[in-house]
Amino acid sequence: MKRAGVLHLITCLLLWFVPGVVPQPTLYQAINGDTAILPCANQTSEKLDMKKYSIYWQIESSVVHFFHNGAESLNNQLKRYQNRTRLFLDQLEHGNFSLILSQVQHDDEAVYTCIYRNGETRAIGKHAVRLNVSDIQPKEGNSLYLGQPSHHPNCSSNAKDSDAFVFSFHLLVVIMAWILRL
Repeated sequence: MKRAGVLHLITCLLLWFVPGVVPQPTLYQAINGDTAILPCANQTSEKLDMKKYSIYWQIESSVVHFFHNGAESLNNQLKRYQNRTRLFLDQLEHGNFSLILSQVQHDDEAVYTCIYRNGETRAIGKHAVRLNVSDIQPKEGNSLYLGQPSHHPNCSSNAKDSDAFVFSFHLLVVIMAWILRL
């Protein structure tokens, strides 16, 4: 394997294992029949040139919504989402890539991934949202609020993050040692 190929492999592995690079889904609750807004944002202080951006909303590899070179492109959209999805077109240049999903149904429960890419700089961002649909609105005392992330006090994400960091660092050291021997 050539050095460039090995470095590419290292980059891909680090992107997969370094905490925060591969998004963990944010949990959102919606009510059957209502409209849900699935969040996705590119934090920026400058206006974005949307003719240089692609925004994919997908479930696994299926297209839920697609925006490319300044326009929506819905030819390959899953049929069940036709006429039910849209973006905040007036807010895209400010980095708001959130998806509006109307007439939410129980079949819509899934992990939605927002992937945005600047075609000029090749910069990529990702955000994942797990949508749960219920027939009744949760009570205010519950940990799930409509349109808000769910927090589970008994589950510490710090332990998972530190384990992944240690594993990533160990993997990086092993691969670098292997490269230096080439």
